[in-house]
Amino acid sequence: MRILPLALAATLTLAAPAAHAQDLSSEAHQLSSTNHGSSRVTVDAVTTLLGALGPNAKLLTDLWAASDAAYPHPITSLPTASITRHKVDGRQERWDIASPAMGRVIEADVLVGTGPVVFLFEGVDSPETSGWIKRGIAQKVFTDSDATVIIPNQGRSSMWQDWRRDDPKLGRMKWETFYTKELAPLVDHEIPNNGKRAAIGLSMGASGAVMMANNNPGFFDAVAGISGCYSTLDPTGRGTVELTVGNGGGSTANMWDASDWKRNDVTSHPEGLRGTRIYLSAATGEVTEADQRGYAGKPLTDQIGGTLLEAGSRQCTQRLDSALTRAGIEHTTNYLDRGVHDWSMFSGQLAPAWAAIRPALY
Repeated sequence: MRILPLALAATLTLAAPAAHAQDLSSEAHQLSSTNHGSSRVTVDAVTTLLGALGPNAKLLTDLWAASDAAYPHPITSLPTASITRHKVDGRQERWDIASPAMGRVIEADVLVGTGPVVFLFEGVDSPETSGWIKRGIAQKVFTDSDATVIIPNQGRSSMWQDWRRDDPKLGRMKWETFYTKELAPLVDHEIPNNGKRAAIGLSMGASGAVMMANNNPGFFDAVAGISGCYSTLDPTGRGTVELTVGNGGGSTANMWDASDWKRNDVTSHPEGLRGTRIYLSAATGEVTEADQRGYAGKPLTDQIGGTLLEAGSRQCTQRLDSALTRAGIEHTTNYLDRGVHDWSMFSGQLAPAWAAIRPALY
């Protein structure tokens, strides 16, 4: 994700006041990222601005929104939901899922088993082939598991939500209906399983998975959020939503009305998660050596954005952690001392998330 120019300018001012912005190097930013306080201040400034602007934040997010020729997808009348399965290798399959709610065929990466069903929710880019699959992470983590792992793709900037209106840039988004009313019944009919169901989300996917679990009590037996944001009403949460939707050129005015912003604010009313096994994790935004290697050859702004996004995720996770504790809802948290909002950190977080929620699925 590209980061708002204001965020870059603010970071350079706060994190490296003695250096000119143009002289800031990757090594200098790595050092400055150890100042977690300045990262949090920058995140608060940017997200508060975006949140205050509301739908008008699109005037800013359009300046750096990334285009994708695949969007908006054409909308077609589909009479019934169905799955067409394509064998890839071993347990791995590729599914085409006809969705009447979405008016199109949704592609998914799948590892087929006979145990619990685990849905993985992708991040903001939600590419045609899942990052978990493309990097071999899901295959490795679930090698000795009988879980069926399903990763629907191409939900770019959607928050994995049902949108009120079709968006001119992103198209029709009815993801909650797709998961709960179409895909889950199809899977139960198509794949032998033990009747248990879980969701694991990353970044935007973490927000979407936890929101969906909270809004549909009992639908998931377990949910895990990796580096997500779970409020939609506080300044950080509101600004993060605007940033996420705006990254794909979409407008939150087409996604939610006032009641939806309240409904999806898990931090203010997490009761729907009671009885669900919950795991939450986040890092600090401090750059590691592995992070630096991952950013080699990329613009410095990517690395700075990774710091800011993870610092924001940390704040959001801590706030949900506190809300769950106040409500007396059992949960597990894993706070990493270092790591940025990128695959260099994410790649190691699926295994502990799965280990934490697995006992609730057998």
